[in-house]
Amino acid sequence: MTYVVVIMDFTASLRLIHANFFFVDIVGLSDTSMSTKTQIKKIETLNKCISDCKSFQSVPIDSLLLLPTGDGCCIGFLQGPELPLLLAIELHEKLAQYNKAKIPSETVRVRIGLHSGNCFLVNDLLGQRNTWGPGIIYARRVMDFGDDGHILLSPSLAEDLRSLSDEYREVIKPVHDVVLKHGMTMLLYSAYGEGFGNKKHPEKGASMRSKYGEEILRLQKTTLYPSIDLVLSVIDPEKMIVEHKRTYEVVNTSNEPIKTVLHGIATDVDIPDINDMNINVYDEKDRECPITSINVDKPDVKEFTTQFSEPITKEDTGKKYTLQYAVEEPERYFENAFLIDCQKFNMAFKYPTGNGIKRPELLEINQETEAKTPSKIVPEISTEGTQEIIKWTMEDIPKGKTYRIEW
Repeated sequence: MTYVVVIMDFTASLRLIHANFFFVDIVGLSDTSMSTKTQIKKIETLNKCISDCKSFQSVPIDSLLLLPTGDGCCIGFLQGPELPLLLAIELHEKLAQYNKAKIPSETVRVRIGLHSGNCFLVNDLLGQRNTWGPGIIYARRVMDFGDDGHILLSPSLAEDLRSLSDEYREVIKPVHDVVLKHGMTMLLYSAYGEGFGNKKHPEKGASMRSKYGEEILRLQKTTLYPSIDLVLSVIDPEKMIVEHKRTYEVVNTSNEPIKTVLHGIATDVDIPDINDMNINVYDEKDRECPITSINVDKPDVKEFTTQFSEPITKEDTGKKYTLQYAVEEPERYFENAFLIDCQKFNMAFKYPTGNGIKRPELLEINQETEAKTPSKIVPEISTEGTQEIIKWTMEDIPKGKTYRIEW
C-alpha cells in the first residue's frame, strides 16, 4: 500500500501545525493465518471505502495529511474538527454494506481513534517532507484502546464536538479513565449510534481502568508534597533510554495512616512486561517499598501499588519515597502535571554532550488548549565530566499546572 503525503506549502518557520486526526486500523489484519492476498484485498477495500466517502472527497487535497500505517492509515484534517467523526461514521456505513455479502474471513472490520492536536513537518530519509508528532501519536493511543467497531475520541476533540451541537452530544459518550504517559489519565469517549460505532465499552479500556481518579481525590484530602525532586538521565543516547528518578516528600494531613502509593507509568514504546522496566521504589532510609499489586500490565501502560515499610502518620516528618525506572523516550519530551499542590519542584535533566542531543527547553502547557509557552524560569547549568546538567526550580505550584521539557 502506498500513500502520497500531501501537505500545504509551509515555510520553515511554520513547522508546527494543528490538525484533526482520524486513525484507523483493520482488526486482525496481522493474523499469521491470513494469506497475503487477503490482507492486500482488505487494505485496498479500506482505501477505496475511505476515498468514496463524501466527507473525505469534500476536503481540498492541500488540507489533508495522509500517512500509511501498515494495518490502516492516519488522516489529518487541517479544517473543521467534525470531519474525522463524519468520516468515521460514513466509513462504518460503507463497510457495513461491503461486509453484508462476505463470509467472516473476508469482512473488513476496523477500530478508529480520533484526536485534535499538533504535529510537525519533518524531512524523511529521502529529504521529502513528512509529518510526525504528538497529535498523531495521541490519536493512535486512543485507537489502541478500542475493539472491533469502536470509534474512540480523545477528550480534547470530544468536548469540542459535544459543545457544537446536541446531536454530537447524543452520539459521543464518556467511557472511563485510562492511563497515559507518566501517570497522566484521560477520560475516553466513544461515538456510537444507528449504524455506526460500538456501544460496548472497550475491553482494553476496562482492563486498563485507572484508579487515579479516586487516588487524586484521596491525595487532595490527605496528602501534601512539600517538595518533589525529578532527575531525568539519558543513559543510552543511541536508543534514547532515559532513567526517571522521582523523589517525593510526603506529609500526611489526615488522621488515617498512609500505607500504600499508587503508581502509573505510560510509555511511547511497547514494554511487554513490567519487570523489563527495572522499577525500584524505596523510602528515605533506602528501604524497599515492595509492589503489592499490579493493576495494569499492558505493553504501553503499567499501574501498580507499592507499600511503605512503615505507615506514614500525621505526626511524621521527613518522610520520602523514590520511584525509579528506565524507559525509551524516542519522542524526546517529558511532561509533569501536578495533581495536587506542591510547594517546591526541582527538575534536572542529565545528558552526555556530543551525541546529537539539544539542550532541553522548559515549556508551560495549557491543559485546556494544549498551547505551549516557553517558561521564564532560568535554569542552572553545570557539567560533570562529559555530561551537562540542566536544573530548574519551581515554587508554590498549584494543582493542574503542567511543565514540559523537550530535547
